[in-house]
Amino acid sequence: MANKKRIRLVPYDMVSPGFEAIYTGKKSSSEGEKEDINTTITSDNAGNEIIRWPVFSWTFPGQEKDWDEEVKHINIMQSKLGTLDDNTRQIRAHIGSLVPCDSGFPVTVDELLNAIGFGKLNEPSFHNGCWNCGAWWEQKTTQPLQMQSMKTIHDVLTGYLAARDKEELIKRYPHATGFINRTYEWLGSVDKLSEVQKLMFKRMLLTIDLFVKSSCTEPSSLLSEASMLQWIEDGMDLFSDDKGSGASLDAEISKKAGLPKIHSQLTEKEFKENLKGLDDPQKRELYKTCVHIASGVYSSSDCHHNTFRYIEGWIHGIGTGKLSIPTRKAGAEKERLGNLLFGYVLGLDKWLVGIPMQLLLLDLGHLDLGFDPKNEILRVYAYLDGERTPVKEWLAACLWHNLMYSFIDANYPAGLVRHKHLLEDAGKAGISLREWMDSVLGNDS
Repeated sequence: MANKKRIRLVPYDMVSPGFEAIYTGKKSSSEGEKEDINTTITSDNAGNEIIRWPVFSWTFPGQEKDWDEEVKHINIMQSKLGTLDDNTRQIRAHIGSLVPCDSGFPVTVDELLNAIGFGKLNEPSFHNGCWNCGAWWEQKTTQPLQMQSMKTIHDVLTGYLAARDKEELIKRYPHATGFINRTYEWLGSVDKLSEVQKLMFKRMLLTIDLFVKSSCTEPSSLLSEASMLQWIEDGMDLFSDDKGSGASLDAEISKKAGLPKIHSQLTEKEFKENLKGLDDPQKRELYKTCVHIASGVYSSSDCHHNTFRYIEGWIHGIGTGKLSIPTRKAGAEKERLGNLLFGYVLGLDKWLVGIPMQLLLLDLGHLDLGFDPKNEILRVYAYLDGERTPVKEWLAACLWHNLMYSFIDANYPAGLVRHKHLLEDAGKAGISLREWMDSVLGNDS
């Protein structure tokens, strides 16, 4: 990772709409362009190395050819704005890095709304996702004490394995009393753990060890090039499909428990087919837990909003044979995120249309959506208050598109489109969350 003090934006006339690019501060080591995961490495005429990426997240190099009419319209809006200043480019890049499944949501949305309204992003900005976040500026965490909490969990679990008394751990970590009590209750006596349970425990600790050493939520833990390379190396060791300590343990668990193949990159289709082939209900539940542990919160992303809930699920699964915890409301996080996304997307859509907030809220007061989107709508209008400019409208449209359509991959939408029931219910109630886009594209019925 290059020193951010040396990084600077490339001239705007070298950037196409829908993309951003920075100088790395290095001289190019090769001619032409090359792809590097989600960026393209190239150079200017003087041989200065450039990194370029799409600010429509999860568009990998070359996939821009598949951009639909909505993305193309937003890019046309950008092209009509003339040369953008650095503050505006920074806001646009930060909108692109926002991922709704990040644990900082919705704090990260409010930060962007404030930046759009004010015309400048505060620095250091919040780490808000995994799409080239903070490419040329400093970031801060939305998750204070996350690494400390992960260390506490690690100490409790290793303490349990060492047969330490529960009360001793509670005395040391009184703020973790609830977690400690649940852990010891679910797992029972350590000397009664089966061989498979011990292997599953070991597999779980590999991931937690990684999260103790570094965190995607804490930019400072991955600030240096050495720490980033070490994180990548450790992740490959844990989550590579066919080699490394993680795959080795997965294979051993599979063999001893008589389960289908377990690995971190299992597709949803493969998982369902393997699960279908298990007639024994206990083995089905065991397989669910093993695959969940192997995924490592989707392969080392401790920035996921469900990280700590997932870890508790692993512990419960190892101890009781069932991943689902009866005392926890299933789907609570999905419901929370869906409701938040709905409110923000609806607010942005109506702001773009030009509907006064007060009249919008009056109309919504006569409908039963099952939740109240007023708080998010209030934030949209309050932060965007002030002079209405083409730049502000374009940035608001970019944020609307991200929150509505964010996709991590074809099987995992992270935006509002993931919550189909909310969109269907809104349609039945006569509410459109894309009134503005339909109007500019001429899709009015």
